[in-house]
Amino acid sequence: MNLKALHAQLTQLLAALDFGRIWPGFTPLRFALYDETRCCFDGQFVEKTDAFCANTSIVYQGEQIAIWMVQEETDPEILSAKLVHEMFHGYQHAMGWDCWPNEMEALYRYGYDAENLCLKLRENELLLTLLDRFDETALAELLAHRQRRSRRFPFEFSYESKAEEIEGTANYVEWQALKQLNPQKAVLLTEQMCRRITKPENLFPIRISCYDTGALLIDALRRAGRYDFSASERPVIFSVLNGIRPSDGCFPGREAKLRAVTDAVNRFSEETEAMIRAALERNEVLLRGPLELTGVNVYDARCRQDYLTSTYFLAYREDGEDKLLSGNFVIRMRDENTIDTVYRSAE
Repeated sequence: MNLKALHAQLTQLLAALDFGRIWPGFTPLRFALYDETRCCFDGQFVEKTDAFCANTSIVYQGEQIAIWMVQEETDPEILSAKLVHEMFHGYQHAMGWDCWPNEMEALYRYGYDAENLCLKLRENELLLTLLDRFDETALAELLAHRQRRSRRFPFEFSYESKAEEIEGTANYVEWQALKQLNPQKAVLLTEQMCRRITKPENLFPIRISCYDTGALLIDALRRAGRYDFSASERPVIFSVLNGIRPSDGCFPGREAKLRAVTDAVNRFSEETEAMIRAALERNEVLLRGPLELTGVNVYDARCRQDYLTSTYFLAYREDGEDKLLSGNFVIRMRDENTIDTVYRSAE
C-alpha cells in the first residue's frame, strides 16, 4: 500500500467538500494514515509511535488530527468520509462537548435487558418511517418510548444516548460527506444502516448500534426542526425529551419482538462465554498481573463476570510505563482496574 499516494488522493477529495454544509462551524483537520510500520502525516512520513492506535482523533505535536489505520485496499471516497467522521471527533473536543460516555464503566455495568432492547428495536422501526417521510405521530411515539426507557433503564439509556450523541453525530457527518462525494454510495450506506438497525442480533454489543441509530435520530430531529446544531450544552438528544410523556411500552407486534430480542440476548451471552472458554482452553498466556488496565478497544469489547475481551489492542501500565499490546485478547481482571492474566483469543 502506497500511503503517500493514498494520502494525496484523500487530500484532494477532502478539499472538494463543503464542511460547513455538513455541520455548521465544522472545519477539516489534518490527518495521518498508518499501517503496522509506517505513518504518513500531512503527506510526509513521520515516526510511528504508540499514539497511532485505532481510528480516531488524537493530539499530535500539540495539534488535533484525525488518524486512520490502513489495513487493506479501501475505496478512497468511502475512506474520505470515514476520515471526516474522525475529524468530527476532533471538532467535538474543540467545542468542549461534555457528553462523552464512560466506556469502561458501561462495559461493566450496561445490562442487556430484553424489555429495554425490545423498545429500542421499535424505535428503530420508527426511525425508518421518519427517514422515508416526516410523520409527527411516528416521532411522538419514538420520543415517548425513549422517555419510558430513560426512566426504567436510566444507566443504559444514558449510555446509549451519549454514544448516539458522540458516535451518532460523527456517523451523521460521515453520511453527509459521502452524499457530497458520491450520492450513489451514500444511498448504499443508507440502505445498510436501515438493514442493520432492524435486526435484533445487531444490538450487540450495544455501542456499535448507536452509530446508526444516532445518525438516523439526528437526521429525523434535524428535519423536524428539533435539533440545535449550535447548542453549547450536550447532549441535545436528552433535551428533546423535555416535556414528553413516557409511553406504556406497548406497540403492535410487541410480544413477538420481545421473544426475538430475548433469544438474541441469550445468544450474545453464550457467544461471549464461548469466546472466553476457548481462550482459556488455548491457554496462551501473554501477560500476568497485577498490571493496571488503561484501555481496550471499546468498539466491540465484551464483559462477562471477571473477564473482558478486546480486539486489535490492549493498553496497560507496568511499573509506571504505558505499554500497548497488539492482537485479540481475553483478559481476566482482579478488579475493574487491575489485570490478572491476559490470554490470546482463540479466534
